[in-house]
Amino acid sequence: MSLESFIGFDAGEGMSEAAFEAFKEKMKAAAAQIAAIKKEEGKQKKKEEELHKILLKFIQNSGKKDLTLLISRALEQNIPANFIMAMILLGNEDIQREVGHFIMLSAAQEEQSESQQQNSNSQALTFFDEEDKTTPLKIKIEVDAWIKNMLFQGEETPQKLMKTAYDTQMIEIEQEGSFADPKYEEKKDIKPILIQLSTFILRDFLEQNKIDESFTKLAEFSRFIITGILNKIQEILDNTKMLGEGLSPNP
Repeated sequence: MSLESFIGFDAGEGMSEAAFEAFKEKMKAAAAQIAAIKKEEGKQKKKEEELHKILLKFIQNSGKKDLTLLISRALEQNIPANFIMAMILLGNEDIQREVGHFIMLSAAQEEQSESQQQNSNSQALTFFDEEDKTTPLKIKIEVDAWIKNMLFQGEETPQKLMKTAYDTQMIEIEQEGSFADPKYEEKKDIKPILIQLSTFILRDFLEQNKIDESFTKLAEFSRFIITGILNKIQEILDNTKMLGEGLSPNP
């Protein structure tokens, strides 16, 4: 079947030959992009399977029962394995050694992450004040790298993460008049497991480094960073959708 037959018209029906040739070039570019996406999806699926196995092994062998329980709950709720792994890397050197080649940011990826955040203040992503002289710089850098790595891994499985990261419910909108048909709006809340797991990891890391912070403050910070990551990923998905629509032929 020719491309002309497939899309249901030929160059002489409603489109000039030059415009049709331009459209075919767009279609070729789109086909190449789709092929590349499918190839990358295959690689990502294999990576997810490997990381899932490593997480299950960690659950079975680790003595950190509270942490393994939280990881198990995150897996049960279908949170992407690479995002869970990026979250638990902070302060867990045994995991870092085992999955570093899978998930630790390379120098090039670190530079890309910095470039993506060039219009925002990366210090705002940490709960340390710029004037804080008591917290070692090394700790601030590690926390900042942790956040960047979670963002980078979230970008690798954006659709799945956005689908699984929220609890959603339909809330009835109050209206004037008792006989009006009910209207609803969707309300989304970040799943508690993401806040709980990131808070636990951050608290454990700071305790390892003899830094004491209240659980409430850490939970607030965890919600702040997870919210920021998810908002950034949604922005990327929205931009990708707009680019995809740009490949459509003009009516």
